Amino acid sequence: MGIIITKCTDRDYQKIAQAITDFNFDHLPPDSSDNMTSLGFVVKDAKAGVVGGVYAKLLLGNCLSIDLLWMDEEFRMRGLARQLMQTLEDAAKKLNSQLSIVDTFDFQALGFYLKCGYSVFGVLDDCPCVGNKRYYLKKALY
Repeated sequence: MGIIITKCTDRDYQKIAQAITDFNFDHLPPDSSDNMTSLGFVVKDAKAGVVGGVYAKLLLGNCLSIDLLWMDEEFRMRGLARQLMQTLEDAAKKLNSQLSIVDTFDFQALGFYLKCGYSVFGVLDDCPCVGNKRYYLKKALY
């Protein structure tokens, strides 16, 4: 037949990522990709260096998708993570983002995201392990 399944290379990934991006753009308004970009901010301490950060992407120019948020344990409970989130959301709003999404496990930052105004729209049981939950949250940015 000539068809095989093999391990994906970086070059293969680029091809399939471009193909799905092209497909998505064919089904969305023409300006939906205008603000596709990555956004990231860090908190630095003069002695310790980077002690926290947040990284996200604007998907198709409208939806802010938060990939990661971390704060060194020593610097938690000082409002720094909230400031990071506010900085990120403000930057996304300036790029006309109207929605922010994030996911977190039950042992991570669910309470934090709820305090930041996010609401749960989905839960995946037994993820990443039996007995755990993965929460999917959203927040309107307008």
